[in-house]
Amino acid sequence: MKKTNLLTVATLCLALGFTSCSKDEGTVPAELCADCHIALPDKSETVWEILDSSGEHIEFCGQELTDIESSSAVRVVTDTLYSDAGDILLPGEYGPGSANSLYEIHCGEEDEDH
Repeated sequence: MKKTNLLTVATLCLALGFTSCSKDEGTVPAELCADCHIALPDKSETVWEILDSSGEHIEFCGQELTDIESSSAVRVVTDTLYSDAGDILLPGEYGPGSANSLYEIHCGEEDEDH
């Protein structure tokens, strides 16, 4: 009896999972986009926002977002960046796939602890 009830509950949960995740026909899924930053995981994790030349956040979308979050990502910094605490990040290559591999690239994590 317990086995039958458990099987019934599992089947219902599985069916609900499939129906709640199904896509509506005719709609185009929204492309996932996020702001990213370069981080040095020290005691307080120093963070430098990735900004364009006008000081606005660069939004990474689709394949570009997948690439920047990969374990071989390299972000070329062309201007000196400053953290909120005033720490300087000089122009160069940063990220897990660079010579500066201690630096990480995080996306979509505004105001969160890492």
